[in-house]
Amino acid sequence: MSTKKILLINGSPRKNGNTSAMLNTLHQQLDRKFKSEFIRLYDYQIGPCIDCRGCKKNDLKCIVDDDMQALYPKIENADVLIIGTPIYWFGPSAQTKLMLDRLRPQYGSQNLAGKKAVLFTPAGTGEKDCDLTIEMFKRSFQALGIKYIGSVTAEAYDIGDLKNDHTALSEVEALTAKLNSQEL
Repeated sequence: MSTKKILLINGSPRKNGNTSAMLNTLHQQLDRKFKSEFIRLYDYQIGPCIDCRGCKKNDLKCIVDDDMQALYPKIENADVLIIGTPIYWFGPSAQTKLMLDRLRPQYGSQNLAGKKAVLFTPAGTGEKDCDLTIEMFKRSFQALGIKYIGSVTAEAYDIGDLKNDHTALSEVEALTAKLNSQEL
């Protein structure tokens, strides 16, 4: 059996914010049997989809030449995607939305079919602000053939607030235990 690959994607502009803390909590508890990589989307220059339709021709790949080209293989090679984004005005961060929009070629190629995904969404007022983003990702994952495992929401606004949301931290630990036991 090959080693499972987990890609943790931090869509927050804050390097050490609550989204990072959620992802780091999971990352630190992952069993060493996994090969994992942690990336921060704000370290990449990702442009918007320009609806050029280049991805609908020939090899069904995006033709926009930016840092998303470096992210495609990381995403395609992962077995499990753990995506974290803070909630801004009931939606994901701009960089997270750019990445999601640029996954359009994978709809045609189905390169992501069979993968699994989890969403982490800290928000100032917690779960009630996360529903639209969670639904957007659920629908996107379904279109891409990705199995949506679930989400962990947190009530966290200022850096460090996550440590006060014991429910969210327990949910991250439970998810990590599932991953480690390969129940997912």
